[in-house]
Amino acid sequence: MAQDSDDQTVVGPVEGAEVTGDGAVGNQILVTGTRIKQPNLESASPVTVVGAAEVAQTGTTRVEDLVNSLPQVFAGQGSTVSNGSTGTATLNLRGLGAERTLVLVNGRRLVPGDPSTSAADINVIPAAMIQRVDVLTGGASSVYGADAVAGVVNFVLDTEFEGFKFDTQYSFYNHNNRAGSDVTNALDARGFPYPRGMGADGGTFDATLAFGSSFDDGRGHAMGYVGYRKINPVTQNKRDYSACALSGAAAGGYTCGGSATSPNGSVFYFDSPTGLPGDPDFTSTAGQFGPNRTLLPGTTAYNFAPRNYYQRPDERYTAGVFADYEISPALHPYMEFMFMDDRTVAQIAESGNFGNTTSINCDNPLLSAEQLGVFCDTENLLVSPDPDRAFDVVGNTGEAPFTFVDATGTAYQRGAAQILRRNVEGGPRQDDLQHTSYRAVLGLRGDLDPVWSYDAYYLYGRTNFAQTYLNDFSVSRLQRALDVVDDGAGNAVCRSVVDGTDPNCVPYDIFSPGTSAPSADAINYLAVPGFSRGIVSEQVASAYVSGALGNYGIQSPWASEGVGIVLGAEYRKESLDFQSDISFQTGDLAGQGAPTLPVSGSFDVKEFFTEVRLPIVQDSWLSEFYLTGGYRYSDYSTGATTDTYKIEGELAPIRDIRFRAGYNRAVRAPTVQDLFAPQRVALDGSTDPCSGAPIAAGDIGCLASGLEVGDIVAPNPASQYNGLIGGNPDLVPEIADTYTVGVVVEPTFLPGFSASVDYFNIKVEGAIQGIGADTILEQCDRDTADPFFCGLVVRDGSGSLWRSSNGYVEDLSQNIGKLATSGIDVQAGYNRQIGSAGRLSFSFVGTWLDSNRFNPGVPGLEDTECVGLYGNICGTPTPEWRHQARVGFDFTNGVGASVRWRHFGAVDLDNLSATTPPGIAGFDAQNYFDLAFTFEVGDNYNFRLGANNILDKSPPLTGQQACPAGFCNGNTFSQVYDALGRYIYAGVTLDF
Repeated sequence: MAQDSDDQTVVGPVEGAEVTGDGAVGNQILVTGTRIKQPNLESASPVTVVGAAEVAQTGTTRVEDLVNSLPQVFAGQGSTVSNGSTGTATLNLRGLGAERTLVLVNGRRLVPGDPSTSAADINVIPAAMIQRVDVLTGGASSVYGADAVAGVVNFVLDTEFEGFKFDTQYSFYNHNNRAGSDVTNALDARGFPYPRGMGADGGTFDATLAFGSSFDDGRGHAMGYVGYRKINPVTQNKRDYSACALSGAAAGGYTCGGSATSPNGSVFYFDSPTGLPGDPDFTSTAGQFGPNRTLLPGTTAYNFAPRNYYQRPDERYTAGVFADYEISPALHPYMEFMFMDDRTVAQIAESGNFGNTTSINCDNPLLSAEQLGVFCDTENLLVSPDPDRAFDVVGNTGEAPFTFVDATGTAYQRGAAQILRRNVEGGPRQDDLQHTSYRAVLGLRGDLDPVWSYDAYYLYGRTNFAQTYLNDFSVSRLQRALDVVDDGAGNAVCRSVVDGTDPNCVPYDIFSPGTSAPSADAINYLAVPGFSRGIVSEQVASAYVSGALGNYGIQSPWASEGVGIVLGAEYRKESLDFQSDISFQTGDLAGQGAPTLPVSGSFDVKEFFTEVRLPIVQDSWLSEFYLTGGYRYSDYSTGATTDTYKIEGELAPIRDIRFRAGYNRAVRAPTVQDLFAPQRVALDGSTDPCSGAPIAAGDIGCLASGLEVGDIVAPNPASQYNGLIGGNPDLVPEIADTYTVGVVVEPTFLPGFSASVDYFNIKVEGAIQGIGADTILEQCDRDTADPFFCGLVVRDGSGSLWRSSNGYVEDLSQNIGKLATSGIDVQAGYNRQIGSAGRLSFSFVGTWLDSNRFNPGVPGLEDTECVGLYGNICGTPTPEWRHQARVGFDFTNGVGASVRWRHFGAVDLDNLSATTPPGIAGFDAQNYFDLAFTFEVGDNYNFRLGANNILDKSPPLTGQQACPAGFCNGNTFSQVYDALGRYIYAGVTLDF
């Protein structure tokens, strides 16, 4: 996109910014896909630029919202993720994963943002200081190093700023709750409350103060900034369409689903429908506690949605200093320092007993005769104290009941009773996440002579992570608090009080809901905090020389410029040190799954890289013809070596049209998280195709996963299932090939207009990833029995994949995956002065996806195509077509107005079938319209006012069956669609 003045940069096609000297403007390295030193350098790689004006016109305070609006970018972690949140904000180019997107600041790496991922946390970027965002999609590892598989996002900050600037903005969400009858009928049917009418919430205050000055007659420059941002929370009960966890109904519409972990308490035990010993239909039965210590049939699903955050609260402090000084043309030292402290809280529904206790003692005085008669029926008695045999009872094994003996010598028996009871008395679970990051650069650059220049720097980045998990229950304390006996004086006390193993234990009386509630002392005893801390750090030492060899006569006879060359070397080290407390390490927190273990490790890589650019024709029988090649050799301390390279070309037969093409070999080396992350059981899937109906002889996949004919596996009402996830020290770098072909048109007969069309094709082999729990189960369902996939399904003693951490799908990271995506990017822009009235501007960027597929790499398994799909297998919606367009007019009196149109194509559920409930079958195309106004008052005041999603369009909804954790929140994909309604903002910039 051409830039006619400093404040008119808009999203659009970019041929690469003009580069002089060493390829930098001040401290700002321009990402064009090359480090070659050449005047008038243009990029052979497709680059999209988002300028400072676009930042202001969108009212951006969260940088991820700005970049995620581009059609090349898919949603990553952000502020509207609560369950499964890392507290960071990440970018995901081409839908290939945030770890395959390299993020730079002024052309140099941004430190990994969290112990759980190598992806950078862009919360560190102050929106008010952004001068430009360069988005280069496609492989660029030979130039910028590993991780640039999907591309590079470079944030160029306004480090050359001079003067004093104060920027502040307040924004909030405004929504009229008017959900359709499908949603309100579902809420009314369950008697759940929901909001009505207009409301406003989610307020955000953002302020940045910047100051800069040159000194010593312009030879030096220094600039600094400080910033503060506070985001207020929005809970899901503030929107009618998220007031309950929806579930698609077979007859159409929705029902309000929920969790079996309810306030009244669900319980699973073993029972024979006929009451006869040896009954082959002996199976697990669900019941629930009733008033006056009764036992009622079935379960009542708990609506966990209202307490969950739709937008997390967040408080962020940022600061930065940039300076450089020219001692001589050959000696130009520079430095950068950036700081961020960000604290956010992810809140989800209350903790409780999530089936963490699987039996009850038969001498428990809190149980009524009715309850004892069921739980301590002979057929329901345990036959072993082994926890791995928690679901083995007399009725399904034929063994004799086991007699337990406590420390006082008292003998007793235990009956199977897996209890799921919600701690509604104790408040929601809160995950307090704090990230404090530091990034420092010290460098030296300069021109050695008219031919050679250099740039050398050392970068150190570090993120300190602190997690405090509140209001979760201790599993070991739950077991003691439910193991209650009579102390001989008619008092119900914990057995651990009697035998002295835990004198602080308080009985947890949950057996008579409505007539007796657990005591506050019991809640305080059971609730324990969890603490984890971590440090991720990165060091980079890099140096290169760049030469323009035309001065040596090394050039084509048809070119006015000579060959350009770069020679460089780089050293990079990444380290991880993560520590967790005893509650996390032992898996003692009821809502956390399996243990979270400490982990530490590091790796380093030594690299050599080079680039050569050959101008073949310039202003001769062709307007321009260039060839560029690059190569990088990397030697990792893990024993792996990689070769990455590229070849690109540009051909302009006339000045009005330019053709470009390129091939890039890129790599992503396994990160410290990929290699060393602890293996643990956590939520990883949304389906179990073998649950909900008796297993028949023809259900060969279910039988192959360990079930038997006649078994009935209870489904999880919340559609949440376990997976074994974590690192793998045997991983090797993955390899990607990227092909691009495009054309750029800048007609001389239409000044101010430019357009480009680019085809891209990216293929990743040996991708580092898990297969996906739902994909594994899809290949090992009732009808198929693929031995590879069925061997990854590990069921607990009840056949379940959710009732205990002994049931899970093995989904560890491996090098067997394949990823591929292809499509066409279309960009256009027009910028024109209209007489004395003002300036008209137009920009358009769109992406048509031809393919977006993956394969776990198992021989004979067909690729899974995700274009036009979403769900448990494909994850976030992947529309075939996305675009955004903006039309604006800036009047000469300082008033400006613009309208932006954002379009997301329609998508269907990825495992759509004849039995799919209509409410989860797919989303229609979504269109959002944004309106922005700007006002310049004098030379020092710039006001802005606007609204995104001006029509207050509600997001498309889906049910829990197609709402995978980490992607979906509040019955929609909240990082993709505008989940909270109309976004209104007002801000001012004071510039002196």
